[in-house]
Amino acid sequence: MVMKSLMVYRYMGGKNKFTLLLKNMVEKYIAIIIFLAFLEILPSIGVVNPIFLPPISKIILSIWSTTINGTLPIAFTYTFFRVLAGLSISILIAIPLGFLLGGFFQNLEKSINPLFKIFEQFNPLTLFHLLIILISINELSTIIVIYWASQWPILNSTISAIKNVDHTLIKVAKMSKFDKFDIFWKIHIPSSIPKIFTGIRLGLLFAFLISMGVEMMGMTTGQGLGFFIMITWMNGFNTEMWAGVYVMTLLAISMNFILVKIEKYLIKANLF
Repeated sequence: MVMKSLMVYRYMGGKNKFTLLLKNMVEKYIAIIIFLAFLEILPSIGVVNPIFLPPISKIILSIWSTTINGTLPIAFTYTFFRVLAGLSISILIAIPLGFLLGGFFQNLEKSINPLFKIFEQFNPLTLFHLLIILISINELSTIIVIYWASQWPILNSTISAIKNVDHTLIKVAKMSKFDKFDIFWKIHIPSSIPKIFTGIRLGLLFAFLISMGVEMMGMTTGQGLGFFIMITWMNGFNTEMWAGVYVMTLLAISMNFILVKIEKYLIKANLF
């Protein structure tokens, strides 16, 4: 009898936890659920022309069919690695440079900041035309232009984060006989992580925008989600076009989600 009561208690406890989890998820994602419902219902009842915006169920079927025939995975892979490569190069260059200019060479940063502002406003797609002349149309030219666009928010956020570290913490560290390396490692880096990751996420957005722009202009090796979207649209395959748009959006959301998780881990892990 006692064992039966315990089993019932555990079952009810697990059921209550599942109900609570389901409730929390619905409350958190209710706006997305309603939005997706509208995307399904409005084209189906003719409020929105289904030729231009098909129901989401048809788009999902299109994603499945283009995945099975291999077209969408190839386009996905090209865009993913272009964005990942360009953003990775930006992180490897912009963050160390931002630490140096914002922390150790602030006078130099003041001198070259106006030049950086000019470079920052330089249109990446215009730069791509120059790269075509120099190194022709290939993956390297695409990655370079993605790197160029995504590095500026990362560099600016890193410089700003280092320059705006709480000076009280630095004074306390100096009083505690911390050397420059310890101050940099124990104070500057942990304090700068949130701002730096804000810059990285913004850099990711720029990377996707430029990647899609370059691919849609046809200035790549003929692959990528942007190219897939443009070709399907030009040939009147609107459902397939929206499939590419949805996959591009999901890819951007997923990469941003991973960056948020990495940021939270670094803050909670207390590695510095």
